[in-house]
Amino acid sequence: MIREEEALGKAYDTRLMRRLLSYARPQFWWIVLALFLTVIVTASTIVQPYLVKIAIDNDINTVSLPMVAYPLGHAPSGLPAVSFDGRSFVRVKALPAAPAASVPVYTILAANGRTAMIEGQMPRQAFTILPGERQIRFGTHLVPAVPVSSAALSRFRQQDVAGLELIGSIFLAALLLAFLANYLQAYILNWVAQSSIFSIRKDVITKIERMPAAFFDKNPTGRLVTRATNDVEALEEMYSSVMVNMIRDGLLLVGVVVIMFQMNTYLALISIAVLPIVFIAANIYRNKARTAYRNVRLALARINAFLAENISGMRVVQTFQRQQAQEQKFRSANGAFRDAGIREIRLFAVFRPFMDFLYTGMVAVLVWFGGGSIIDSTLTFGVVYAFIQYIQLLFQPINDVTQNYSILQSAMAASERLFALLDRPMELVDDPAPKALPAGRGKVAFDHVWFAYEPPNWVLRDVSFAIEPGQTVAFVGATGAGKTSIMSLLARFYDVQQGQVQVDGVDIREVAQADLRQRIAVVHQDVFIFAGTIRQNIALNKPLSDSQVVAAAQLVGADRFITRLPHGFDEPVQERGSTFSTGQRQLLSLARAVAADPAILVLDEATSNIDTESEQQIQAALKNLAGTRTMIVVAHRLSTIQNADRIFVMAQGQIREAGTHQELLAQGGLYYDLYRLQYKEDYNLA
Repeated sequence: MIREEEALGKAYDTRLMRRLLSYARPQFWWIVLALFLTVIVTASTIVQPYLVKIAIDNDINTVSLPMVAYPLGHAPSGLPAVSFDGRSFVRVKALPAAPAASVPVYTILAANGRTAMIEGQMPRQAFTILPGERQIRFGTHLVPAVPVSSAALSRFRQQDVAGLELIGSIFLAALLLAFLANYLQAYILNWVAQSSIFSIRKDVITKIERMPAAFFDKNPTGRLVTRATNDVEALEEMYSSVMVNMIRDGLLLVGVVVIMFQMNTYLALISIAVLPIVFIAANIYRNKARTAYRNVRLALARINAFLAENISGMRVVQTFQRQQAQEQKFRSANGAFRDAGIREIRLFAVFRPFMDFLYTGMVAVLVWFGGGSIIDSTLTFGVVYAFIQYIQLLFQPINDVTQNYSILQSAMAASERLFALLDRPMELVDDPAPKALPAGRGKVAFDHVWFAYEPPNWVLRDVSFAIEPGQTVAFVGATGAGKTSIMSLLARFYDVQQGQVQVDGVDIREVAQADLRQRIAVVHQDVFIFAGTIRQNIALNKPLSDSQVVAAAQLVGADRFITRLPHGFDEPVQERGSTFSTGQRQLLSLARAVAADPAILVLDEATSNIDTESEQQIQAALKNLAGTRTMIVVAHRLSTIQNADRIFVMAQGQIREAGTHQELLAQGGLYYDLYRLQYKEDYNLA
C-alpha cells in the first residue's frame, strides 16, 4: 500500500481527477443540470448589486434631478410628465435628446423638512431653504424658489415609487430564483456525490473481499477499515461542492469584472489593480498550506495508529502496568499533533486577515475616489455602492480557495490510497475457463508441493500425500512444521510455488475459488464469531431450516450451553462473540462448519481451547461424521486423533512419518517422542 507520506505529496493530480470523475459519469446529465443551475445562481448573485444601483440612481436619488418645463398639457407624448405650478415637468434623463442650452431647467431641493423648486441645476455648495420656501440661500446669495407641497412632491415621486416597486419585484424574483436553484443544485450534487461514493465504496469492499490471505497478512485491519470509511468519505465533499464551486467561482470572477468595466472603466481598473497581489498571496499560502496540512495529517495518522494498537492491547498494558509509559508516548504524539495544528492555524490566521486587509483597503480606495466623483457630479452614488458590493463578490472566490484547497488535497490523498488498493494485482485469480469439480466425496492429493510465504524461505518442502474420500487424517508436529499451511493451501488461500494440490483429481488452480470453497469447511483455531444471533452464526445467513441449525449444534454438543441461554438459539451475539468463552466460540464455529455440509471438513486446532468433556463430545461427533466426508485434523493434543485412519507427522516442512496411531508408536520415532512428552506423567506413574 502507498505510504501516507507519499499519498500526501500531491495537491492535485489530473490522472486521479479523471478517474474520480469517471465514477460520476453515469450521472453526467444531472451534473450538466447542476452546472446550468450554477450559472443561474451566479447570475442571480451578480445582478443583485446592479439592481440596487439602478434603484438608487433611477428611483431613490432622483428628486433633485434636473427637469424641463412645458406648457401645461403640451409635454411630448409618451414621456412621464408631472403637472405643477401650471406647467408640465419632464426629467431631462427621460428626454430622447439633451435639451438646448437656452432651455431652462428646474430642480427640486429638500432640506430641514422643507421642499422647494428653483430654476437651474442643484449647486455643489451648501444651501438653506428659508421659511415659507420662497427663497433659498446659497452662501450670501438668495435665489427665488417655488414651494413644493407634500402632495406635489408625491406626484413627482410617483414614477420613482413605481420604479422601486418594479426593481423590488425583480430583486425578489432573483432571490427566489437563486434560492430554488441553490436548493436543486445542492440536492442534485449531493445525490451525485452519494451515488459516486456508493460505487467507490462498493468497488473497495469487493476488492478487499477478493484479496487473498497473504494480502491481509501484510495489511492491518485498521488500515483497510480506514480505506473503506474515512478515505471514501474524504471524496464526498469534493464531489458535492468543490468541482461546482470552482466553476461558480470562475463565473463569478468573470461576471463581476465584466459588469464593473461596463459600469465604469476607471473604477474597474482601480478595483482589479489589487488582484495580482491577491493571487500572489494565495499562491504562497497554497504552497505553505500543503506542508502544514501534510504534517497535520501525518500527526493524526500516528495518533490513530497508537490508539488502535493500545486499545486493542489494553489488557496487556494493564497486566504489565504500562499505563504511565503508554500515556507518555501518547502525550508525545498528541503534542506533535497539537503543534502541527497550531502551525496550520497560524498560517491561516495570517492569510485570511491579509485578504480582509486588502478587501477593506480596496473599499477605502473606492470610497475615496468614488466619493470625490459623486461630489463632482461625475459619478452617481449607486455606481459607487455597486462597486463596493462587487469588490466583496470579487474576494469571495479567493477566500474560498483556502477551504477548497484543503478539501481537494484531502481528496487527492484519499483517492491515491484508494486507487492503489483497487489497482493492486490479484495474486490469486480464477482460471478464465474454470473446470467443474466432479461429483466426488472429497479426495485430496498433494503432489510434490513446495510453498513459501516469502520465497525462498520454504515452509513446505516437496510434500506429497493422498487422502481418500471419507478418510479421517491428522497432521501433527511442532509449531512451525507447516501443518496450518497445508490447510491454507487446500482452501486456496495461497497458491503453491511448485507442485499441485488436487481435489477429486482436479488441480484447484483450475477451479473457481467459490466452487472449491463450497466443498470445504474450515474450523480455525482463532475462531471468529459475527455480531447477530447464535442461529445466524451457525447458518451464516444461508437458507437453513431451524431443524438443520439445531441438528448441527447437537452434533458437536453446542446445544448444551445454547439451551441454557435466556433466548436459546436467538441469543444476541456481541462483536467477536465477546460474551462467550473461548470454548463456546469454538463449539459454535464447529457447528457452523458442520451445518455447511461440506465434502471436506478441516479442523485446524479446533479442540485446543475446550475442556475434556467437550472434547469427548466432539470426538463422538467426529465418529458420527467418519466415513460420510473427508476430515483433516490438525492437532497438538494427540488424544483427539488416535482414531484417525492416518496420521502424518511433520517436521521442518516435510512429512517425516505416516501411519495409524499404533503404527507410529511402534516405530518409536517422532510421533512416539511427541506422545511420550505429552503423556510423560502417565509414564512416570507407570
